[in-house]
Amino acid sequence: MLFKIAILLGVLFLIYLFFFKNRRQEDVKKSTTHTKVLEGETMVECQKCSTFVSHNEAIIKDGQFYCSKECARLS
Repeated sequence: MLFKIAILLGVLFLIYLFFFKNRRQEDVKKSTTHTKVLEGETMVECQKCSTFVSHNEAIIKDGQFYCSKECARLS
């Protein structure tokens, strides 16, 4: 009888690990995705005036970052 209870507990434990391990991996994927979203907020330095501007708002000309159209034209 004790052996049957031990086997049942072992099976229940394996089922628990199987289902909750997948959820933990999904949580890690979600946090990784969240990190990727934050990468869009990276600050870059203007090549002309050395002002820092968000990567999303920066103007790219000839592979360099600029804070405004004026700085991009002056270079």
